[in-house]
Amino acid sequence: MLKSDNYAKLQPMYPLLIQQFVDDYNLSKGIAVDVGVGPGWLGMEMAKITDMKIVFLDVSQESLDLAKKNFEALDVDNEVEFIKADVQALPMEDNFADFIMSRGSIWFWKEPEKGLREIYRILKPGGVAIVGGGLGRYLPASMRARLQKALKQGLIQRNEKRPNLEEFKAIVEKAELPNYRILTDGEAGSGRWVEIKK
Repeated sequence: MLKSDNYAKLQPMYPLLIQQFVDDYNLSKGIAVDVGVGPGWLGMEMAKITDMKIVFLDVSQESLDLAKKNFEALDVDNEVEFIKADVQALPMEDNFADFIMSRGSIWFWKEPEKGLREIYRILKPGGVAIVGGGLGRYLPASMRARLQKALKQGLIQRNEKRPNLEEFKAIVEKAELPNYRILTDGEAGSGRWVEIKK
């Protein structure tokens, strides 16, 4: 079930996070896959500043329908595709995507190591994936503090917990990926990301 109030609170973060990804990985063309799309904000922001084909992938038809509706309201020219699938059994061939991003969905995967291995499988040689959760490095400090507070309150209200950095590392290590590194959102120390390269 989508928690749209949570997405609405976080909306100012999405363009900044995508700008960070574009800057970090020199993204402009190719295929970008957004895994666990929610309302589609990440893929939409990517479409605004690159010529990449955007593939929205989610196990929830409700999320895909909302992402499609939101994307169609954008005035962009990117090729786009919406795929209903589980990250643990991706329907794409090997070496499919130039860039794969997933923010906030790994916490809900039944077998995260399988999902990470599938993401690695569909990455093109030279491609990169970034999977995890956080607010990115580009947020102003005051906004970061406000959004972190809102996120913590949301977790408490929903009685959910997120892994700490050591627990996240253990999840990633189980996937036995050949080339990855664990990242945080920098000095703020928050965020848990795995960067996967092929």
